Amino acid sequence: MTPNTIYNPSPMEIKELKKEKNVAQVEVIVTKKEVDVEKNHAVEELAQQITVKGFRQGKAPKNIAEEHLNPEKVTDHVLNHLLSDAVSKALKEYKYNLLGRPVLESVDTKGKDEWKFSLNFPLYPEIDLGDYKKVAKGASKTTVKKTKTEKTTEDSEKAPNNEDSLNLIYQALLKNIQVDIPESVIEEEVNYSLERLSTQAQSLHLTLENYLKAVNRTLDQVKDEYRKSAVDSLKLDLILLDIAKKEGIQASQEEVENLAKSTNLPENQHSRLKMLIARRKTLELLSSL
Repeated sequence: MTPNTIYNPSPMEIKELKKEKNVAQVEVIVTKKEVDVEKNHAVEELAQQITVKGFRQGKAPKNIAEEHLNPEKVTDHVLNHLLSDAVSKALKEYKYNLLGRPVLESVDTKGKDEWKFSLNFPLYPEIDLGDYKKVAKGASKTTVKKTKTEKTTEDSEKAPNNEDSLNLIYQALLKNIQVDIPESVIEEEVNYSLERLSTQAQSLHLTLENYLKAVNRTLDQVKDEYRKSAVDSLKLDLILLDIAKKEGIQASQEEVENLAKSTNLPENQHSRLKMLIARRKTLELLSSL
């Protein structure tokens, strides 16, 4: 795009089709005229990246440069711009509180008069915490009772192991508090875990397939394990986040800075540290009940 070109995002029709199970489905309709505006912008932008024989890079006339562009690449570029505009407009219009990245559900670019596509927005769930203190307290009592009935060692009357206590609290919260996680968020977590496993396999000079054979596992087995782990982890994090809000639990700036120093994390990771500290404080509260 030339320096003097003024580009304005094309207007589009945005309509929420439905919202269920913490997923909002939005339909987007863009007229052919608006698509043509986007295509013109895409051609100008992509033309800067190619070299046409007889011209320096990005200096070929637009009509000549367009002949050397991959049509599919132009369409992808147009769609990416439209998707970005659609997501921004939908978030502004419907005030969605996103839990994960919006997902392109369907797209139709074959229409003569318009393009249509639909997006799924994974949303933060509304959680009914119920009597979470009673649930956590009951789990702690179960730990104490279990410890006192184990007479196999001289240490059986000691205070219960903190890790055991936390695990029972985790299980109790997950069992008693319902949380619906959008499928796309779960899939994203599973795929991230698979990428890490693939990287681990590569570090051993193995393909993922050969690594799984070596450990006598199948890809489906690993996916199932990662899925269960992702569901429990996501649910627990959301439950603890809601409890922290309800209890007014926050991390102070001093706590964040001290933890950042000890872990050598940069400033752009401080928001993550705030969540970790709040999570720890919430667990301390639940364990003390």
